[in-house]
Amino acid sequence: MSGLETRRFVLRDFEPADVAALAAYQADPRFVSARRKAGQAAGDPAELVALFRQWAAENPRKNHQFAVICRKTGRLVGCAGLRAANCPQDSGELGIELSPDLWGRYGSAAEIAGALLDFGFSELGLVEIFGDTTAENHQAARLASFLGAQPETVEAAAKQGEESGSAPVRWRFSHKAWRARDGSRPGARPKWMSGD
Repeated sequence: MSGLETRRFVLRDFEPADVAALAAYQADPRFVSARRKAGQAAGDPAELVALFRQWAAENPRKNHQFAVICRKTGRLVGCAGLRAANCPQDSGELGIELSPDLWGRYGSAAEIAGALLDFGFSELGLVEIFGDTTAENHQAARLASFLGAQPETVEAAAKQGEESGSAPVRWRFSHKAWRARDGSRPGARPKWMSGD
C-alpha cells in the first residue's frame, strides 16, 4: 500500500526520518495541553514510528496508520489511520491527530477523515467505522457530525468518565449511510478531492 492522496494532503506509510517531525508537533505546548485534558498518555515518537512500520509490514495488514504530509510544504503535519486488528469483524477504528497549526481548520480534518472513510469502506470492505473521544472534545464532535456519524455513549466506561469529568463518546459511521451521502456515492468525485 503506497498511501492515499487528497487535494491538499498525502497520507503515506511512516518512514524512519519522520520521527523528528512527529516529535516536534507532539511537543508543542498546545498539543501537550490538549492531550493531558483528554487523559491520553504521550507515546515515544520513535517507538510509535517503529510500531506503525511494523503494522505496515504485516500480511495481511490490519492497521493502516499514515503520516499526513502537506502537499504544499512537504511537511509532516499529522498522523491518521484506520485500525481493525482489535475491532469486531468488518469494522475499524478511525483516528486523526494534527499539528496544532492546523487546529480550527475543519476542512483539513474533514478532508483527511473523508479519504480514510472512503478507503475503509471501498478498499478494506469495512461495514462500520468508529471513533472514540470524550464529550468535551467539541472539535471531534463537530467533525464527526459533519461527516454523518452517529454518537453514542460508551456505557461500560460512562460511569468512570462521569466521575473524571470526561464522559466517553463513540461516533459510528456505517457504510450504507456514508455511500448515501451526496458526493460520496461510487463513481462520484468526493468533495475533498475536488480542485476548488
